[in-house]
Amino acid sequence: MITVFIEKLSKDYHGFSKPWKRILAGLSFGYYGIDSQFTAIHSLDLKVNSGEILGIIGRNGAGKSTLLKLITGVIQKDKGTLQVNGSVRALLELSVGFNPELSGEENVYFNGLVWGYKPSEIKSLADSIFEFAELQEFRFVPLKNYSSGMAMRLGFSLATAKRPDILIVDEALAVGDASFQQKCLKRIKEFSEKGSSILVVSHDLGLVSYFCNRVILLEKGKLLFDGNPKDTIEKYMLVLGGNVQETDSFSSNSIRDLRLFLENENGLHSNVFFIGSKVKLKLKFKTEDLIEGATVGFHIDNEKGIRIFGTNTYHLGDTNRVFQKDKEYEVGFEFPIQFSAGKYSLGVAIHKGESHIEGSYFWRESLFDFEVEAGKIAKFVGVCHIPTQFHIKEDWNS
Repeated sequence: MITVFIEKLSKDYHGFSKPWKRILAGLSFGYYGIDSQFTAIHSLDLKVNSGEILGIIGRNGAGKSTLLKLITGVIQKDKGTLQVNGSVRALLELSVGFNPELSGEENVYFNGLVWGYKPSEIKSLADSIFEFAELQEFRFVPLKNYSSGMAMRLGFSLATAKRPDILIVDEALAVGDASFQQKCLKRIKEFSEKGSSILVVSHDLGLVSYFCNRVILLEKGKLLFDGNPKDTIEKYMLVLGGNVQETDSFSSNSIRDLRLFLENENGLHSNVFFIGSKVKLKLKFKTEDLIEGATVGFHIDNEKGIRIFGTNTYHLGDTNRVFQKDKEYEVGFEFPIQFSAGKYSLGVAIHKGESHIEGSYFWRESLFDFEVEAGKIAKFVGVCHIPTQFHIKEDWNS
């Protein structure tokens, strides 16, 4: 069964270049004054089936939130066809609408009515709502005494107390601690198994890859790609990286026009990579002087400035390299990304011998910034990823 059917859907937002034009538009009922237009959704085609967990990814401004607002009926379409078959519930800001002066139970009652629950349903579901949120002892406590995490847990439990036909999740899964987050994901998964369509918007690519069975990529209001999580996320990385150009050149007294870039496994320049993928670092430069015993190295720092890794051609066995004067050179390194998801910077050094103490010809920090995404890698702690397997034997002495 198709729960969401979209064909040639478009949505425009209109604006005003000057304040007085807004007044003119109001007085003329919109006939005059509107002189700017932004197309948030452009001729979009999409079908969502029951039981499907659909991830929606894209850069800020790609049209993700506008699409959800159209599906939930918050805003109206300008063109095209939009059919929504079944009840819709949206998990957005989970604690929005709660009154801090009222108790948890009173908030559940009043917000449940706003969200479409019948009074009899709220009464029968109240115990299970507080049990799922693990807030039984705070049931009659004013919400102003709840922490923000407790309020979000109560909001999630209320919003999912009854299975909808279509559940929309917009960056709303960072609820409480890790164990409660897994509890929330389990409930949403159960909804999917019972036939609910789940639409997930998130910038957490690890969550999207792990949780969704289909992902679409939006870019400037258009459907750029529709496929399995791995392929779609790879397309998204290319969009994020854009047409990554070689960095601006850098020079010193001995090195001129040094440029560097990273290549992914497909040989494309990029600045976003998966954990476990292989990367090629390429350096191109010209020499101003003769450099004997030349060594080229690089190092990677995380966003806190902590050095994650560093090596050079000397440590890798090239101990007698000579760079001739007025020559062009390209030096390449290949290595796997085996450190945790996050933002990193890459620095470069060219010196004599094992370290720069013997003679430094070029040294620059943070020449190139890049990001690492988890993808389908299992969760781990620490700054590096070590591929690990395990086995369990029972009665191994018998």
